Amino acid sequence: MFDWLIIGGGIQGCTAAVYFLKQKKVSIDKLAIIDPNEKPLSMWLHCTSTIDMPYLRSPSIHHLAPAHFDLEKFAKTTKGKSYASFYKPYDRPGLQLFNTHCEHLFKETNLQNSWIQGRVFQLKKEREYWKVFLKDGQQLESNNVLLAIGLSEHPYWPDWALTAKENGASISHIFECEQKVPDSTKSLTIIGGGITAAHAAIKWSRLLPSRVTQISRHSLRVHQFDSDPGWLGPKLMRNFHAASSYEKRREMIRLARHRGSLPLDIKAKVSKQIKNGSLYFLQDEVSEVQSDSTRNEVKLQSGQKISSDHILLATGFHQSPPGIEWLKPTIEERHLQCATCGYPILSTSLQWDDGLYAIGALSELEIGPVARNISGARRGIERILKSI
Repeated sequence: MFDWLIIGGGIQGCTAAVYFLKQKKVSIDKLAIIDPNEKPLSMWLHCTSTIDMPYLRSPSIHHLAPAHFDLEKFAKTTKGKSYASFYKPYDRPGLQLFNTHCEHLFKETNLQNSWIQGRVFQLKKEREYWKVFLKDGQQLESNNVLLAIGLSEHPYWPDWALTAKENGASISHIFECEQKVPDSTKSLTIIGGGITAAHAAIKWSRLLPSRVTQISRHSLRVHQFDSDPGWLGPKLMRNFHAASSYEKRREMIRLARHRGSLPLDIKAKVSKQIKNGSLYFLQDEVSEVQSDSTRNEVKLQSGQKISSDHILLATGFHQSPPGIEWLKPTIEERHLQCATCGYPILSTSLQWDDGLYAIGALSELEIGPVARNISGARRGIERILKSI
């Protein structure tokens, strides 16, 4: 029997685990983290390395440890010095520094000892505790369960892309582990206009100069962060919590998020590649794709056609609640409250049921627009810790 069982070992779940352990809210033998991957942050490491992301979009105080300046202090230690790099503005940490700091925290807390590789398919309440069923047959029991499920396994494929895939096109999504750009690719079409697409465009236009085209439905939108920093404090959250209608909160979240945006410095790098002819940028929308054994022809709404060896999607994630498929029986059996958008209605302490909590995307109707980010993970677990 565990005291706490965390479902999800990405940024959200690992932040929660580090907080629990460093603040001595649970001992390592009473904590379990369940994740389909072999080690912590696997999807984060995959996604960021796939696009060669050099540094984070968020500032240095957004990391996995409870102490605000833990990452900056680590950068001054013997272990951290060789990786120490911060980028202006807002002292954004280099990816290597951030990842090394995470590894340091995991070793410091012995987090790996709580790791259980597996995939959850059922969650049931058994009197005073929760029972978690894994697809490999394991059954685990815990007094408390924390849902920390990310969106990384829910990449969004537009309808035309699904059709193209069915018809044999060479096409992949940047966030899918099992698919990647073939080594034989000599020309590439990237679909998307946000920060992920921008990083991919920078990477591939350097590898395949003059043979990469980026197609976006909109011009390059510049925002330093993916939502206004005011959402981190009472300035904007006061009105959010004052909204008793969850439909209103959902609309506030939708309007607050700068989807498909990127910081000015990333735009400058993309613009440089465009200017020197290494990258072609088209503001247009895909209507269909025609493929044969050697080429993929993308037809645009303007009538233009772009041919390439491979099509790479950087179209983000589905907006439906993660994990909702296997959670449905629990929701029905326990009469758990959900808003019309399908997301959980949680208490202020992020409790969904007795001993059942949620952070990350599943907590956004309570935490607000930043719920899915590192800052949202910190805010979420701090709320929970205050309540127990």
